[in-house]
Amino acid sequence: MALSVVKNLMATGSRRVYKWMVALLHIISNNPGKVIAVMSTSLLLLQNMIRFFQPSMSVQPWYATNKEWHGPAKFPLCTMDVCFNFSRCDHTKELLVYHYNTIEPYWPANYFHALPSMPWYTTDPEKACLFFVFSDKDLPKGSFRPHPNTLPYWNGGLNHVIVTLADKWSLTNPPEGTIGKASILASRLHENSIRLGFDIPVPLPRLWHAPPELQSLKPFDRKYFATFKGTRYLNRAGAFRSNDAFLSMHNGKDVIVATTCNQVTNNNLRKRFPKKGVGCDRDQILFDKYTFEDLFNSTFGLAPGGRSPSTFRLLEILGAGSIPVLIVDNYVKPFDNFIEWQHCLLQFPSSEIHRVLSTLRALSKEEVETRQRYCQAVFEMFLKDDVTLLNTVMLAFKARFYGSLANFPLNETYLSIPSN
Repeated sequence: MALSVVKNLMATGSRRVYKWMVALLHIISNNPGKVIAVMSTSLLLLQNMIRFFQPSMSVQPWYATNKEWHGPAKFPLCTMDVCFNFSRCDHTKELLVYHYNTIEPYWPANYFHALPSMPWYTTDPEKACLFFVFSDKDLPKGSFRPHPNTLPYWNGGLNHVIVTLADKWSLTNPPEGTIGKASILASRLHENSIRLGFDIPVPLPRLWHAPPELQSLKPFDRKYFATFKGTRYLNRAGAFRSNDAFLSMHNGKDVIVATTCNQVTNNNLRKRFPKKGVGCDRDQILFDKYTFEDLFNSTFGLAPGGRSPSTFRLLEILGAGSIPVLIVDNYVKPFDNFIEWQHCLLQFPSSEIHRVLSTLRALSKEEVETRQRYCQAVFEMFLKDDVTLLNTVMLAFKARFYGSLANFPLNETYLSIPSN
């Protein structure tokens, strides 16, 4: 009979049953021989039931503990209906943005430097719908970076957007749990912790600009099939760039994987632990043999994550008219609320590198050509230069309102990119 009761309790799976089991176990553990007498096997069964139910009672989102770029969600939970003041955006024909350009630690960087030239930029905080906070400016060693809550219009973070392209949030930003109602516009956002409809993923800027004539080359008229040239890392972040599955993709013919260890963190590690640099001198010879300009003449551009799941190579590859192949985990792609990336790039988890080349070679000619056309359209429409990128940022904010602000209608041509 007791076994039957236990089975029924486990079948219900309710929070009330779970609490009852904990209380019962407490009574049993602290009052042996009184009121309730149970066999040791029954006690063990109750303990196992609690372990069974406890994970389902947790409110923490799932994350992997043994993989890079995974971790628990630490940002305050927020949605547009709770953490945004729509009334600030009602009275203009532009989604006006203010940023704290008079406060040194919050000057814009990268492609956001063009912000003051945009028609939706305002120097009047009273007219602003959004307040951008830029947190990536390098400060002198030993100087203090104030918390954004000291900013004059912070108001608990309401309508504020923290803009960061840092490899890690902690490098330039305040503790995650202290940002109040602010949203995040970042190059590093994770699938298991992004606040959908509230935070916005953006790309890293290009460091290398491919020759414009590469854009017009058809995918199978190119010199290489797949290429990568870049740093491989000797510590945990991005370490899969150093594993045999990735390096062995290089065949010296139509697939080139040229890596270097010449990077500040790597060089310090090699000084302290010489064994970590095994193969680095050999790799450098191969790295020096190829130029970026030469390797961008490729059907596919390999874009493995490095110190961050985001990579400069995404825009670089698109700018060369190639098809990006992301090798990355737990990564939210830029502007994925309206760019249908599945029609352009391919993506593999870091544990599936061995499948990359066989998958690419199995694609039909028609699919490769269709993917390239879509990639070219995405680049031209959304990503090709700083002004285009900033307009895309603003489009992402407008899309976030789901049409609830009538003075900011979405241009449907932006959202429908033909694939042929």
